[in-house]
Amino acid sequence: MRPKVAIFDLTDCEGCEVQIVNSKLIDKVLEGVEIVHFRLGQRVNRWEKFDVAFVEGAAITSDELELVKKIREHSKLVIALGSCACFGGIAAINNFMDLDEAKRYVYGENADKIEVLYVKPLPEIIKVDFMIRGCPITPEDFERVVSDLLAGRIPREHTRPVCIDCKSKENICLLLKGIPCAGPVTYGGCGAPCPSAGMPCDGCRGPLEELQMSAELELLKKIATKEDIVRLFRKYAPMASMFKEVGGGKL
Repeated sequence: MRPKVAIFDLTDCEGCEVQIVNSKLIDKVLEGVEIVHFRLGQRVNRWEKFDVAFVEGAAITSDELELVKKIREHSKLVIALGSCACFGGIAAINNFMDLDEAKRYVYGENADKIEVLYVKPLPEIIKVDFMIRGCPITPEDFERVVSDLLAGRIPREHTRPVCIDCKSKENICLLLKGIPCAGPVTYGGCGAPCPSAGMPCDGCRGPLEELQMSAELELLKKIATKEDIVRLFRKYAPMASMFKEVGGGKL
């Protein structure tokens, strides 16, 4: 029997799921599995025991918290899909705001009807077996993880920083140009699309397991204000353990 796979989305932009659909090898990769739940990709979905469940997005309501717990109960493996699931992502910026004030600004007289919880990364809510990083993920990372699982291999994470991707592209280091960049402390494997386009890495793939954060901050303090540094590390992965203190404004 083919492994049963489910793909779920919480509060998110669904960009990571679009990347799955955009994968050049999607038909080949998925021909060995049975997709039993994929709201974005098919009309008929069902709940049963899943061999693998991919979860995109952040849980910001009590209903979503219950959903991820139900997914965990029904799944042999759970994979966090993208930065929102891995680290809280854009949604976790809420944690640094006055939510009541923000809801009144956005929803006006309907603010009291809107539920928004403190945002936690998926691994702090349920047991997560693997993570696919990025905002959005790359199709190549999805293909690699699915191929490894089908072959009975444990998926391996990239261990190099974005700087290595920049080197392979022969990019001139943005830090040397005085442009704040999170590349030295961020997981690579993305191909450095942002620095290659002249835009700094903003840490969307999360912090390296072993990183020189103090050295990075000392360098950034020479070329950026405290507010700009906080904004850099708060944008995508503010609740990642190594970025949390900086994203919270503590320098």
